[in-house]
Parts: sequence; structure tokens; C-alpha cells
Amino acid sequence: MEWITTTDIHILFGLHYLAGPHMDMFMTWFTTMINTIWLWAILAAAGLWKRRSRWVTLTIIVAVILAILVGDVAIKHFVMRIRPYLVIPGAPTLDTLKYPISYSFPSGHSFFFFAGATVLFRSCRRLGIAAYGLACVVAFSRMYLFMHFPSDVLTGAVLGIIIGNIAWQICGYAKKRLSH
Repeated sequence: MEWITTTDIHILFGLHYLAGPHMDMFMTWFTTMINTIWLWAILAAAGLWKRRSRWVTLTIIVAVILAILVGDVAIKHFVMRIRPYLVIPGAPTLDTLKYPISYSFPSGHSFFFFAGATVLFRSCRRLGIAAYGLACVVAFSRMYLFMHFPSDVLTGAVLGIIIGNIAWQICGYAKKRLSH
């Protein structure tokens, strides 16, 4: 486990060579936006409102709920990995952000966004590719801000893809059963 942590720390500081006032400002804005619950509530309501996107939206909601249960409720409290900004001496943080104190492994944001992107990809490849791009920016932001180790983010992304596919299967089965 120590070699993973050592590699993670080298990667984090390597990514931080990109730091500067403009990047810090973007990361503050971006993190604030992806953590704005009303934005996601409006997007979910809009997706549920339109008949064409209703099942995909419900599937994304199922995927995110599964990701929360698996990642935030189960794995984080089993592994109990402390966040990098709390354990790495001299870890750079931004005063403009409120840093979470929950456990680090796996990255919940990476988990949620990759789960949702997977559902979108299964529904519409072009939209899914854009969603995967957004998920990659989210994953990068978690490392840039020293909120997660790279292994937290990678695990969250892989689990998100798995859970997104599971949600797609569950909701596809439910849709078939309800249409009969």
C-alpha cells in the first residue's frame, strides 16, 4: 500500500505544476458549480419532464444513488483513507474553497460522474462522450485540489462505469417489465 501512496503523492505534486491564479480561479468556480445541488435538481427535473429523456434521467438517478450507497456509505467507511490535504505536509489548498473532511477512498465525485456518463453513453454515444469528458475534468479537479489521491479517483471512475452499467441493466429490465 505504501508504494501506491508514494506514487499518488508524486502524481499530485506533478499535477500541481499546472497551478496558477487562472487555474485556481477555474477550479474554485468549477468545484462550486458541480457541488450546487439546485443545479442538479433543475437538470433532473428537466430530464424527467421531457418524455424522451425520462428513462435515461431515472437511470442516471438510480446510478447516482447506487454510487452513493456503494462508495460513500460502504467503501469509504470500510477503507477510511484520510484525504491528501490532511496527511501530506505542505499540501497546497485554496482558501476560497471549503474542503471536505469525509474519507477519501473512493472519490465520490468521480464515482457519480462516471456512473452518469456511462448511462448517457449507453443511451447516446455523442452525449456520453461529452459526459465522459466532463467526468474527466471532475476527476482531475479532485486531484488538483488535493481532495483525493489519484488511486481514489481511478477507483471511483472504474466503479462508476461498473455501477452505470448495472443501473442501465436494472432500469432496462424494469422498463421492459412495466411495458408489458
